[in-house]
Order: sequence, then structure tokens, then C-alpha cells
Amino acid sequence: MSKIKSLMAKQTVTTVEFPEIDGFMVDLVYLNREELMKIRNRSLTFKFNKRTRQREEEVDNDKFLEAYSEKAIKGWRGLRYKNLPLLFPADISGVNGEEEIEYSPEEALELLKNSTLFDQFVTDAMNDFEQFSKTKAETNEKN
Repeated sequence: MSKIKSLMAKQTVTTVEFPEIDGFMVDLVYLNREELMKIRNRSLTFKFNKRTRQREEEVDNDKFLEAYSEKAIKGWRGLRYKNLPLLFPADISGVNGEEEIEYSPEEALELLKNSTLFDQFVTDAMNDFEQFSKTKAETNEKN
């Protein structure tokens, strides 16, 4: 077995604060390239191109987002109804703005689908792999 492979963390979860909303903390799982490729490949559909007479693959975005959301987002706390207009156009006139929105896979998927800001946040957090490193966590605990 490769020395590098033996040192790779199996599943690393970290909590990241959403920068635009105070107290909104999101629990994310780091997805390595292999895991992302598995999600992508499961989301592929094949279509026949009449012009080229070839079978072409296409990513089903809804399927991809569903699998990505399920694997990457493990929970959150601190998201209130009053925060939704910061994420996407929302009509919150009929709800208590201070009420917290509990995490559920369905809510996470809806937020990912409808908020480019939240989608970008999750993507940026995944690309900042240092957040998921054990040494980074240990350094933060010491400080």
C-alpha cells in the first residue's frame, strides 16, 4: 500500500461558519477527487446525438446535486428564517424570522439548488482542504 494512501483520512468532518450570517455553522465532509468522480459518474445520462450518430454522456445536474448534498453536508445550526433573503429571494412574511430552520437532507438540497451563494460557499470550503486536516485542527486547539 502506498505511504500517501495510508495517511489519507477516511472521513473528515469539519464545521465551517458561513461568512455572511453570524452563527450559521455548517458541518461538511471532505470529498476527495475519487469520491467526487463517483458522484459524477452516478449522475451521468447517455443520449444519442443524431447529428454525429454517437452516444454522448451528459451530467444530470439534479441527480449530481442530490448526491453531492447528501455526501458533503452533514448538518447545520444557526440558520434562521430571517437569514433566507441573504441567500436567495425569499418571502418570509408568514413566518417567525427568529425561528431556526432545522437541518434535513431535503432542506440542504433546496438551499444548494436555490442559493448560488450557499453553493459557492460549500464548493470553496471543499477546495480549502486544510480545514479538514488533523494537523490544522490540532493547531487551532492549541491556540
